[in-house]
Amino acid sequence: MGFLAWPLETNRIRRDVTNNTFGTVRRNADGTKRDHQGWDLVATPLTACYAIADGVIRKREDHDAKGHGKLVVLEFLFQGRTLFALYSHLSIASVARGTKVTQGEVIAYTGTSGNANGMTGEDQHLHFEIRNELEAGRGLSGRVDPQTLYGRAPREYAIVESHGQKRLLKSGGTGLKINAQDMRRW
Repeated sequence: MGFLAWPLETNRIRRDVTNNTFGTVRRNADGTKRDHQGWDLVATPLTACYAIADGVIRKREDHDAKGHGKLVVLEFLFQGRTLFALYSHLSIASVARGTKVTQGEVIAYTGTSGNANGMTGEDQHLHFEIRNELEAGRGLSGRVDPQTLYGRAPREYAIVESHGQKRLLKSGGTGLKINAQDMRRW
């Protein structure tokens, strides 16, 4: 596969701030630095999440515990490497563990589970990680900065990608198809 699809139709870092991107970008209450293992992408509950590549669902957690809450992990091949995409704070996972999925297929819907419980407005989000290990543990080890694979982080602008518009049209139907790449917010 030559490219990765984006996990949402509209992808933008929550509040456009660095501490919702990947890296040692957060601070604890005492001022010490803390890691954030992925991107927090703005998403109201029940926003569709899409498979970023063809692959297999390796993990699905339906409990609403602290941390990630409900989640799905997609295993996929990219640039000769086996990687894992984690989607968390979900409300619904629409695929079972072991399911083969195709790029652009809906695999889940966003929510406010885990430590996103109670968030409102622009704080509602999808937590999205790329891992090189299924069980990456704490910190940044076992993870890949999504920016290195996508070429940029959607901060201070939104990246809009159409997923599966052909499914919206009946055979022989007509309609407008828009495949925007870098649509800036107004």
